[in-house]
Order: sequence, then structure tokens, then C-alpha cells
Amino acid sequence: MATMTNADVAGAAAALKNALARRDRAETNRVVAAMLDGQAPLGAKWGEISRLMQVSGEFSLAHRAIDAYVAASPDKARALYAKVVLYTQSGQLQEAHDLLKTLPTDVPDPGGHAYVLGNTAMTLGRVQEASDYLATALKHRPGWGPAWLSLSTAVNLADSPFGEQLLAEETIAQRQGPADLARYYYALGKLHADRKDHDATFAAFARGAELLRAETPYSRAGDEANSREAMTGYPAGFIERLNEQVSVDTSRPIFVTGLPRSGTTLVEQILASHSAVADGGELNIIQHVAVAAGGVSGEHLEKYLAGNGKVDTLADLYLHLLAERMGPAGRIVDKSIDVSRCLGLIASTLPDAPLIWMRRDPLDCAWSCFRTFFIHGVAWSYDLADIAQHFMLEDALCAFWQERLGDRLLVVPYTDLVEDPETWTRRLLDHCGLAEEAGAFAPHLTERRVATASALQVRRPINRDGLNVAAPYREQLQPFIDTYRPIA
Repeated sequence: MATMTNADVAGAAAALKNALARRDRAETNRVVAAMLDGQAPLGAKWGEISRLMQVSGEFSLAHRAIDAYVAASPDKARALYAKVVLYTQSGQLQEAHDLLKTLPTDVPDPGGHAYVLGNTAMTLGRVQEASDYLATALKHRPGWGPAWLSLSTAVNLADSPFGEQLLAEETIAQRQGPADLARYYYALGKLHADRKDHDATFAAFARGAELLRAETPYSRAGDEANSREAMTGYPAGFIERLNEQVSVDTSRPIFVTGLPRSGTTLVEQILASHSAVADGGELNIIQHVAVAAGGVSGEHLEKYLAGNGKVDTLADLYLHLLAERMGPAGRIVDKSIDVSRCLGLIASTLPDAPLIWMRRDPLDCAWSCFRTFFIHGVAWSYDLADIAQHFMLEDALCAFWQERLGDRLLVVPYTDLVEDPETWTRRLLDHCGLAEEAGAFAPHLTERRVATASALQVRRPINRDGLNVAAPYREQLQPFIDTYRPIA
């Protein structure tokens, strides 16, 4: 195809704007592909198009656009750093790490350069390498909350000189903005937890949560409305009727849901230790399907179908975006946050996909959530009473879908899993239609990237260390205890 003229580019830009306004994914992709094929002279705007495609889950086009941006940029190192960022967002951590190591150490800045290398090394399981890079980041930026938070997950601070350094840098840390300072206090909480100073531990995590709560308030009413919508419009027979309209194989994804810190990453590790399965992590693909359907309720689906929408179209969209992120082959574990709020949509449009829900002791889970800094922001986790409110909503969702889906939804108690992993591993494999393999019974030996707060835990043999973790903090957790009421 010949290089686009200025007139061609203007026409394509107008077509792209119109397609975006109509939320027409197919037309948007067609126009962007045509601009790439025509080598449109967009210069720095290719970076914007790459970000647009990444946000919509179209990673093939995002990578092509970032390459066009690199080719057009006079500052190749800075442009290649944008490619590093895209690699991290598309889960290509090894590629991100390797590319960044080729760039000058002041890109994007010396501290940031070492910090990203530390985080990618950590996710890849290279703990000592990660620690070294993060220590370098702190030499350039003392007291920096993000680097301290990452480093605190890599080492036992009670046995490390980093612990005293962390304490010594508190005054410097106070000069940061609220988000970075909150990260510092979550790292400080980890130090006190490693030293088993329970009062100081709780105080540090509470301070971090307070900072985040001021930045991102939680709406109980909004959360309740969202959970109610997720259960609306799914009478008996509705899901089954839509399942009959799906003509494609939808068995590729395996959905693992449950509250954060409930054991979802452990289940993902078990399943991803099977030769037929890869870990997708928090893919956040189903949200794109929800946008296409107009929402997550059965009523939204009815309206979509009444407007000549097809269930196959929604299934195809999920599978397309899954392939964009994970390649064309293999079973994939999807443990996106808030899958529970999309379970009706998933069950209706992906009839062959196994569904798994993790359950953990509420008090242990509450403490684990309160002490965890969630990268994507989980506003209900910053206050103990809010945690209780959210937990009760999730309890209601779990009970609803257990009744509605029956055996199609496997509910896994975390305590039972860690106390009898062999039995529950067999149940998980059977539920997913997977043959037994030795790897699934020794998941800690499987090398894979883990980008959640459980990154180091899943590389240890399955153990009971996650049981009764809230016991030393029961007095401080009283606001949760006073608010939380389990379903009878």
C-alpha cells in the first residue's frame, strides 16, 4: 500500500473519530490498521494511538503503533521506553526487562529506570536481582514509597539492614505526595509485621490506608447498586437459553474469582502448573464485553439481543481479546478483580468456561486486604467497616450464584485447600476438564510471572501460614467484627 497523503490522513482521522464516537470497535481497528499499512506520517501521535489500542485490549495494533512511534521519534531512547511500558501493560515482563536494560540508565530517570527493572525482575521471580535494582532506585530517590513498597515484598525486613534504612528515611518520605507516601507506610507496616510489633504494624497500615482513603473515597451505595445489578435479570432458564445460542468453543478461559487475598493466586498457580494451562492474571477482558453488551445484568443482555445483537458476537469478542493478550493457543486462567460482578454475563456468553470461587475466613481475609496495597486501587479496603460492607455484598453474590449455577460453580474453601491440597487439586483439575499431572500437585516448582501481592507466597510449597493471620490484630479489627454479618 502506498504511503498516505495528507488528504488521506485527514480522512482517516475523521473516520477514526467517528468510529470512536460510535464505540465501533471493528471500524476503529480497520481505520488504525489502514493508517499503519499506509505508513501515515503521524509522528508522536502514534504514541497516542498505541495507548488507545492498548486500553481497548487490541494489543496487536498497539504494538504496531508503538513501533511506528519509535520509528518516527527523534529521541529513540524515550520512545523505546514507551515500548517498555506497553510491554509491562501487556504482560510481557521479560521483554520489558530486556529492552529496558538496553536503554541509558537515565531513561526515564535513574531512579525510575532501576525501579522498573526491580519490579519486572520481582514479577519474574528473580528476588535478589530485584532487591539490588530497588536498592539502587532508593539511592537515587531516598524515601521513595513505590521503591520501598516493592522492596518490602522481596525481603524479610526484620533480618535486613534495609529495615533501619526504611525507618531512617521517614522524614524524607514525608515530602512525597499522598499516593507515594501511602506506599511508604505500607512498606513500614511490612517492616513492623516482620518484627512482630503488632501495634506498630497496624498503625502503619492504618496511616497508609488513611492517605489513600482521602484520595479515593469509597461509595457504599455505589458498591451495593453495582452488586444488585450483577444479580438482576437472571431467572431460571435465562442463562441456559443464551448458552444454546453460542456456536463457538468457549472452554479456553478458566475464571477464578473471590475476594482479593482469598487464595485466587494459589488456585491460578495450581492450574497454571498444568501443561495445558497458562496464567493470564488480572486480564480485565470481560469488562470490554460488558461495555459491548451495555452492562452486566440479564436485562442489559435482553436489550442487547432485542437490538439484533448476538451472543456469539460477545463470546467472539472475549476470545479475540484473550488471543490478543495471550496468543492463540492454550487454556488461560482469568482472575480479574470483580469477576463476581460479571458472573452472569460470563455464564451466559461463555458456556464452556469453568467457574471457580475462592472463600477464605472473613477475618483473615479482611486483615489481609487492609494490609495490602492494591496497585489498581480498591477503595473499600481502606476502612475496616467498608471492608465488612463489601464482604457482605460478595457473600450475597456467592450465595446467589451458587443457587443459580449449581455444580457449574466450584466454591473452594481456602482452609480446606491448604489443609488437603491433593484432594482439592484433583477437584480443580476435574472441574476444568484437565487430566491429572504431577506439576499441578507441586505448584511451587512452576516458574511463572506473578504480578500480585502473592508473588512470593506462591513460590513456596502450599502451607498453613495464611490461616489465623488476623489473630494478633483482633482488637484493632473490631470495627470489621462489629459490622460484618455472615449469611446464615
